[in-house]
Amino acid sequence: MQANPDDQLTRHNKSGGLPIRALVLGAAALAVLAALFWPRQNDAPPEAETVATPDTAAAPAALPPAEDIPKPTAPAQPVEAEAPAESPAEPEAEPLPPLEESDPVLRDSLQEVGATSGLFEPLQEKENLVSTLGALVDGSSRGVIMRKLLPVEAPEAPFPVMQTDDGLTIMDPSGYQRYNPYALAIAGLDTEAMAAQFHRLRPLFEAGWQQLGLAPEDFDNAVIRTLDRILATPELEGPVALEQEAVMYTYADPELEALTPLQKQLLRMGPANLRLIKAQARELREALLGANSPT
Repeated sequence: MQANPDDQLTRHNKSGGLPIRALVLGAAALAVLAALFWPRQNDAPPEAETVATPDTAAAPAALPPAEDIPKPTAPAQPVEAEAPAESPAEPEAEPLPPLEESDPVLRDSLQEVGATSGLFEPLQEKENLVSTLGALVDGSSRGVIMRKLLPVEAPEAPFPVMQTDDGLTIMDPSGYQRYNPYALAIAGLDTEAMAAQFHRLRPLFEAGWQQLGLAPEDFDNAVIRTLDRILATPELEGPVALEQEAVMYTYADPELEALTPLQKQLLRMGPANLRLIKAQARELREALLGANSPT
């Protein structure tokens, strides 16, 4: 686990699940995964020395490849021997506003995809949503959690760990249930609506992406790369061993410790919640890519 104060785990004896009050999941993207709020862990105890780290981790030299999201094409019209009867003209899509006036449209889109619970309020209250979401997509596509973009009060209850009879320190499974509301909120989003809103708002997203100094044609690849990172997260059943380093805990398994911060956060949500989120990511990927998406 990355040495970030927000990710610290505190030792507890095994007990019932501890409630979570407030948290942030870095949003994958509006109309892409609408928003993912990454649970923040409790701060270290006052006597413990914390290690401050940047909001972003060092990115790998080369990002993994990601597919292009094709732009929708109008269906071909059948050739008829006689001129078809005149039909009512379809209403033209409402033009998108300039980037600096796009916040109301983005907030309406949150409603369209089902992001109506209180969990999404921190995102709805933000300004310059396109730029914020662009930065969140860039971070999540690299496996980084951009917590400072959506700061809220950390929960009082720490993530619990426990000791086994043979002396191992493991993640306490009772802590997984703290994340149930967030996994359920994500699972309740309308993936077809998210795909439709992505295509509708794509020009705004690409303009905001360019404003961040990134190539606008790479925005869709970053979205798919984020979903691919979620889908590549292992589903762990059984005890997850930890090792303590100073005030931090790390995964005892080097392969787990080598995962990205985003994937480590998903592991802390527990296998059942991870499966819900992965199912939603898979459905969204299929809706965005159609036949190009793997089964």
